[in-house]
Amino acid sequence: MRKAILSLTEQGKILAEKISEKIGGKVFCKGKDFDSMKDFVGEIFSKFDAIIFICAAGIAVRMIAPHIVSKLSDPAVIVIDERGKNCISLLSGHIGGANNLTLEISKIINANPVITTATDVEEKFSADSFANKFGLIPEDKNLIKKINSAILNGEEIFFTAGKFKMNLIPKNLIAGIGCRRGVSEEKIFSALENACKIISQPIGRVKILASVDIKSDEVGLINFAKNFGREIKFFSVEELQKKIFEYKLEESEFVKKNIGVGNVCEAAALCCVSSGKFALTKKIFDEVTISLLWENL
Repeated sequence: MRKAILSLTEQGKILAEKISEKIGGKVFCKGKDFDSMKDFVGEIFSKFDAIIFICAAGIAVRMIAPHIVSKLSDPAVIVIDERGKNCISLLSGHIGGANNLTLEISKIINANPVITTATDVEEKFSADSFANKFGLIPEDKNLIKKINSAILNGEEIFFTAGKFKMNLIPKNLIAGIGCRRGVSEEKIFSALENACKIISQPIGRVKILASVDIKSDEVGLINFAKNFGREIKFFSVEELQKKIFEYKLEESEFVKKNIGVGNVCEAAALCCVSSGKFALTKKIFDEVTISLLWENL
């Protein structure tokens, strides 16, 4: 999950950096990274998986209101006061993961977690949380509310038949891959397998592989794709750089010096889809870097 942490004050910046150190996330500060929060939020709203505001809840609500589309695609939105007393799950609590992220951050900064989704308050199963955990898209989304309401009312639900029928569609998992020259097929397989284990998914869920076109003659990578039975897409440095700029991706100066672009795996994965959500941001496994991206359907 890629996280943007926005602060308006110096006190907020201190808290933002503390959070970033523990769970990752890119810190953006008013006056340094943006002047108009309204414009900046519009720019990044669909580019990050989670947006964490360190400000008053009312400010955050006004900032995100024009950009909200659907619980199936909106990022997780969390609001924290600059003293770190309350951490509020504001948007996309289930599918976006805001509720779990709120609990995680609250433990780190010793804040009061504020979660208002009914199923969580009542400590009951929810259809959308279940779908999100296993990389599934609920269809149609209107049934989420009906099924969750039935659960809250104590009605029985069934996985094979019942009053309402909701399809759960598997999302495509895209693997962005960066690697050192001459890396073996076995090391790439091991890296991808371990990456999938981190998100509790079998390696077979990966549908597409992606990398930079400079690696299009990399024997280990080509053989891995062939034997794994998956298409591998290669993208130019210019295409990757465009995604780096658009999504404000972190860059490695070492990688940039060697191949001309400072982020391969995340940028390549993003080049494969019109929109997606990171299941795993860049992770280094020996000579291989992997990122895993769920495609938004």
